[in-house]
Amino acid sequence: MGEKYSIGEFSKKTATTIRTLHYYDELGLLKPSYVTEKGRRYYTNKDFVTLQRILTLKFLGYSLEQIKEFFQKEIWDLKDTLSFQRKEMVQKKEQIENVIKALDHALHIVEDHQEIEPSIFIALINTIQMEHEQKEWLKGYIDEELVNEIYSVPESKQLELEKKWVEISTELKKLSTLDPEENQVQELIGEMMVLVKELTGDDLGFVQEISEKEVEDDTWLFHSPFSAEEEEWLAKALDVYLKEKGVNVSDGNGTKKPS
Repeated sequence: MGEKYSIGEFSKKTATTIRTLHYYDELGLLKPSYVTEKGRRYYTNKDFVTLQRILTLKFLGYSLEQIKEFFQKEIWDLKDTLSFQRKEMVQKKEQIENVIKALDHALHIVEDHQEIEPSIFIALINTIQMEHEQKEWLKGYIDEELVNEIYSVPESKQLELEKKWVEISTELKKLSTLDPEENQVQELIGEMMVLVKELTGDDLGFVQEISEKEVEDDTWLFHSPFSAEEEEWLAKALDVYLKEKGVNVSDGNGTKKPS
């Protein structure tokens, strides 16, 4: 049998926990070469090779179930499975990068805001999470070139716009009991329209164009930080602002509201 190692010794030599070795044994991936009548497990040098195979395939992202299937075959046809595995890893990489981006943006926001309303935080993260889907959705309603411009702003500018959006949204929620025509409310709507202008180059033109479309309600795609009541109040406040600017908006079905 050659040199043998207790499960404790094998665990130390391979930097693998005893619990993990027990689990591999249960799955039939790596069984000890020798078990005494009292149940003591012993491993040999050939078990190092088996464990190394397991760890190598795990490094490539394969599940233990997939690894077990590999071990049941004498010859491994790897081309298709490696290509598939690479595609899976690229997707995971993109997801991780997206999560890191969301965390960076969130940390930037909370530098000045130790506390933030959950609905506003979720809306912010949702915008980052669903960026691609939102971009494609917008292309169905406005010029593709403008959509690409909106989503190509520098990271530093995007961070500052998001911070300002959080500040405005927070204040609007606080003022939602006031009359939509109140100066405080209208000033905040004006600030929000400035953000729109910074992104689109033309705040009023952008709103006018969207209002003339029969827009499909995709609430799953755009998470609003405002409640249904606040949304209704906000729509009235925006309507007041736009009428003051001479913009006639539609009722959402392409029909103009009377001025």
